[in-house]
Amino acid sequence: MKIVVFIFISFFSLLLINSCRSEDDNEYFYNLNDYVSAEYSNYNLTNIRAQYDKELAKYKKTGDKKYLLSSKYVELFLYYNTDSQYALKQIPLLYELLKLNNDQYEYISISCNFMLALHFEHNSPKFAMYFLDEAIKTDEKIGKKYILPHLYHAKGRLYYNEKNYSAAMLYFNKALKTYIKRKDDKIFIASMHNNFGMCFNQLNKTDKAIQQTLEGIKILEGKKKLNKEDLLFITAMKVNLGKYYLKQNDYKNSYIFWNEGFEFYQKIEQYNSDFMFVSQKLFDMYERVGQNDKKDSLARLLTEIEPKIQYLPDKITLYEILQNYYLEINDREKQKASSKKILHLITLYNEKNQKELAQVSDLLNDYFIKSINQKYDYNVNIQKKNNWLVLVSALLIITVLAGSFINVHKKNKKNKEFAEKQELTLNQDIQSQKNRIKNLQLSLNLKIEMEKAFLENLKQIKKTKNLNAEEVVKNLIFKINNLLEIDRKNNDIINESYTENKMFMEKLSERFPVLTDQELQLCIYFKLDLSSKEISLLENIKDVTARVYKANIKSKMKLDKETDLTLFLNSIK
Repeated sequence: MKIVVFIFISFFSLLLINSCRSEDDNEYFYNLNDYVSAEYSNYNLTNIRAQYDKELAKYKKTGDKKYLLSSKYVELFLYYNTDSQYALKQIPLLYELLKLNNDQYEYISISCNFMLALHFEHNSPKFAMYFLDEAIKTDEKIGKKYILPHLYHAKGRLYYNEKNYSAAMLYFNKALKTYIKRKDDKIFIASMHNNFGMCFNQLNKTDKAIQQTLEGIKILEGKKKLNKEDLLFITAMKVNLGKYYLKQNDYKNSYIFWNEGFEFYQKIEQYNSDFMFVSQKLFDMYERVGQNDKKDSLARLLTEIEPKIQYLPDKITLYEILQNYYLEINDREKQKASSKKILHLITLYNEKNQKELAQVSDLLNDYFIKSINQKYDYNVNIQKKNNWLVLVSALLIITVLAGSFINVHKKNKKNKEFAEKQELTLNQDIQSQKNRIKNLQLSLNLKIEMEKAFLENLKQIKKTKNLNAEEVVKNLIFKINNLLEIDRKNNDIINESYTENKMFMEKLSERFPVLTDQELQLCIYFKLDLSSKEISLLENIKDVTARVYKANIKSKMKLDKETDLTLFLNSIK
């Protein structure tokens, strides 16, 4: 959603403006939040660091747990969300805050669960939904509604990502009603209408999508004084309108809204994903109507701002536009250089994603293991039993993990050597690729169920006072081994498929340099003889779009209509 980044940056400052402030220690966190959130919005790390030192000094002087929690809460603000590693720094701290708080302060429980849900929204939607439900349950239970509309909003967004648009609109509507009742900032109210528009668009109710988006723009433009965030969001909604009008073949209105967005982003030098989107769409329109002078101007602008763009997907889009431009003006040297740059950026992006996913997975595993060890410590202190059990259990877990990782490494090495010696026939290769996809889907589903069972065990441990520690250790070690085994199988499948697909895309790009990155990716699906419906589900595009891509690819390859694209792609060695 267009509002998600704004909510994540600014929700601290709006967290409790309209909430009923209690007389207990929660109010201390409210006041602290008001101060550090304002500094965070201005990226003033110096003042935040000074406040962190003050809170930590209070804890060292008094030993009061409240100040330990407040110091760690302030520490969260020391990590900018513009830092690609900020999530990896915040996640362990959020887990630690939840454990230290132990549901003592509702503010801490709700806020930390909400932030964890936002962190896992894209990498692990199941975990995100779990944390979000915990926050909603606490907020609804106490009836204070600290950040309840934001929680409803986030849950609607999760359902939207799952393509459950009816459930998404249900929670967007709950959020809207709460925002209106609390008289929240109009940007949140406008965002719900924008979200309704996005849902209607996915349901092919374009007229309603346009109506809701226009309503959101009207609400936000009705503010007496618009700040930068308001103007950015209004522009984002207008970019959405451009998409909807294009869907109705209303090129005039589509061009008006996209051009307005392009000029706004250029004026404030906000070169984000929306700017790259409208740049690509305007370039296509300039080509459609033969406005070569505007294409030249756009190409020059993109070349100038390229160093300012840090987000890799936006950089890839930029080079795709330039690649098409150089192809149009028949500048083969620059067109080839752009193609190589795109491939390089894709490689960097894939490596970065894999690294971050692995790090997030490690953080989750570390959290589970630490939770288990802390539970052992608690049981030993309460029951005064066997102090050596914690140490032995920890060593046993580490030994099992080390042995498992060594086995995974050895088996990966053997599988790689075995794969290099094998020469599969064309039919075997196609079937193998399909089997990998099915196995990966089954394995991921199994892992999700195993992780849910793992969480249920942890919750059961928390509830049970008298338990057999040895049985708990055995049970949890068994589940950890199962998770490691699933991860090993997933890594085998992903690494093998990634290498083969990368080699195929390199060969295809070398033979047909005019193909874009998106077209190269789709060639992998066409090679597997996937239907347009299957491709649309994988790439989140329409069936007809997949068919258009297929026709364009055949045209660029100079294949006639009778040629079977699947057979042709499989003939490339």
